[in-house]
Amino acid sequence: MLTEEVHSAGVADDKVALHEDAAHERRNWVRLTYDCNNKCIFCLDSDTHDGEMRDPEEVKRQILDGRKKGATRLILSGGEPTIHPRYVDFIRLGRLAGYPKIQTVTNGRLFAYQEFIDKCVAAGLSEITFSLHGPNARVHDALVGVKGAFEQESAGLRKALDDGRPIVNVDIVINRGNVKVLPEMLETFYGWGVREFDLLQVVPFGRAFTEGRDILFYDLEEAAPYVREALAFSERPDVHVWFNRFPPPHLEGYEHLIQDPYKLNDEVRGRRQELDRQLEHGEPLDCRDPGRCKYCYLESLCDGLEVAQETTHQHRFERVRLDTRWEASLPPVYGGDPASARKVNGKVGLPVFGGSTPTLEHLPLPARVARAGATTFWVKAPDLAAARAALAPFDDVEAIELELDDYAGLAEDPSKVTRAIASTPAQIEELLAVDAPFEVLVDLGVATMAWLDANPPSPRLAIRQPTYERLTEASEQDVDAPAFFARYAKDVPVEGLPACVIGRAPRIPARTLDTAMMRPDGQLEIFRYTRRYILDGYRSKSLRCRACVHDAECAGLHINQVRAHGYRWLAPISPPG
Repeated sequence: MLTEEVHSAGVADDKVALHEDAAHERRNWVRLTYDCNNKCIFCLDSDTHDGEMRDPEEVKRQILDGRKKGATRLILSGGEPTIHPRYVDFIRLGRLAGYPKIQTVTNGRLFAYQEFIDKCVAAGLSEITFSLHGPNARVHDALVGVKGAFEQESAGLRKALDDGRPIVNVDIVINRGNVKVLPEMLETFYGWGVREFDLLQVVPFGRAFTEGRDILFYDLEEAAPYVREALAFSERPDVHVWFNRFPPPHLEGYEHLIQDPYKLNDEVRGRRQELDRQLEHGEPLDCRDPGRCKYCYLESLCDGLEVAQETTHQHRFERVRLDTRWEASLPPVYGGDPASARKVNGKVGLPVFGGSTPTLEHLPLPARVARAGATTFWVKAPDLAAARAALAPFDDVEAIELELDDYAGLAEDPSKVTRAIASTPAQIEELLAVDAPFEVLVDLGVATMAWLDANPPSPRLAIRQPTYERLTEASEQDVDAPAFFARYAKDVPVEGLPACVIGRAPRIPARTLDTAMMRPDGQLEIFRYTRRYILDGYRSKSLRCRACVHDAECAGLHINQVRAHGYRWLAPISPPG
């Protein structure tokens, strides 16, 4: 294990980078069963449990398909995966398919038998995640609904630790029933030899909502003392703690522990069928209710999805964003949850891309743009030739915003260009030298900050705070924005930062139809949307921001800025007088 810990106020060190690499690993989640020998009150997908085992051939196809598409970690889950009669065979298949890592998420009861551990490890199992939810039988057995479960699982956990061959870690679903004993749980399991913990906030799905809503959900501010003890526990040099599905503001001071936004793909994968029904057939999510959404980690993502749908379908956009390299940069989609295709909340799953009757919402992209009357296009491309090719299908292009790697040739014909984005000092100077009135929007970073400090302002300049997909990128590329704007008092428009950081109101970008969220046929697709949401839309504020005069209209900082630099940049602005 690593020997240094990191706080978000500093630069991410090796431990944070290790967590980030693990979060971005390509994982193929494969559900083996629709059954479980526990009955956890917080089970989030109990509505898919019908007592059946998945067909072995179907499982085999999914395991092999994920590996062919580049997955490096196979995760066998359920229900309870170990009760499938072919469980060990699936582990062996994963090893033969070439997965470097094979993990299982389990209630651990069968691992109380050494013979079972031996078979699994011999077949290729390399990591066991035990779901253990109390420091004793009284708490754990009450939450999982089986008397004696704690005794069996704790025996399995200790045997796996004593065995020494598999990596062993513990999942804990934090809820009202165990949050006050969270510090005790961590100390207990640490004493047994556990050094990695995944703390999962309870979410309002499945049995957790239908049966447990009144006994599981709790006030995080009231529970803060217990959560803070868990956060302090994470500072131990030999410990790795993951906080998953926890609302980010409640991790202030330990912002580097906010769940990596990339893991939202796993959350979306688990609810893919419902989300596809919403996108393909206009069927609203049946979970969208303010009283329920406030407990859900996906609330902001779903809010953004509804805005994206409105923007797309109701033609409420002022410009169109075209990214010529987005398609090639998309990772493969694999490991979708097959349970989603079964009955979910009493509804039979629909095919992902099929069956819709063409409507105005299903117009091809050029026709949709024409109907909306949009004439402004923001093009991200390698060079001018690629940008022109991207614009070719569209009529009536009146204004062009460029984000290019190479601006060679722009000076020869800058007509219709209203804005160009510069990410280096050389690009700033090249674009300002073009004899045309278009705006030069500067991406704020270490190199461009030095240029901005050293040069007089130009009426053509504006500043944009870029965002990054990884915490480590934000740590390396971001400047101390509050300090920069405290000395850079020049009257230039600024995008992407809140008023408290820049000392004045930010400029609000035009409402944009982002084609990166769409399939080639022009329809919104959930994983494309999720990637754009992570990169652009996922923002967060401190709990302190509730006292700010701008709270209602301010989205805060991008999540990776928060994870890299903390909420310390945010300073609530008091109402006048």
